[in-house]
Amino acid sequence: MAEPSIVVVGETPSLGRALVDLLEADGLSVQYRPHLESAGVPGSGPAPVIVVASNTPYCATARRWLDGELGSSRLVVVGSRDPRVAPGSGIHRVSLPLRAAPFLQTVRGLLSGKGPAPG
Repeated sequence: MAEPSIVVVGETPSLGRALVDLLEADGLSVQYRPHLESAGVPGSGPAPVIVVASNTPYCATARRWLDGELGSSRLVVVGSRDPRVAPGSGIHRVSLPLRAAPFLQTVRGLLSGKGPAPG
């Protein structure tokens, strides 16, 4: 079975590129996009792990996920201060400053289907 893809959405471009570098340095295959189009999530195969880089009070990708627009994708939001990205929302939140080991553990857990509890 093929490993699900990782899509990094760079709502904050510099943070998004840094996350791509970190994930690739850890040996993971990553796609980078500045935003997700309506058809931006791959439709065949396993749902991707979407990592959103957003250090603002509004996270467009997370809100689309919460509204059900991104299917069964697993979502990790790094840095967002959006009040809708709250514990219990089903979104995996990662605060800044980023601690690389726990972040990579979260992503790898989601890839394997054994991810940590959202929050």
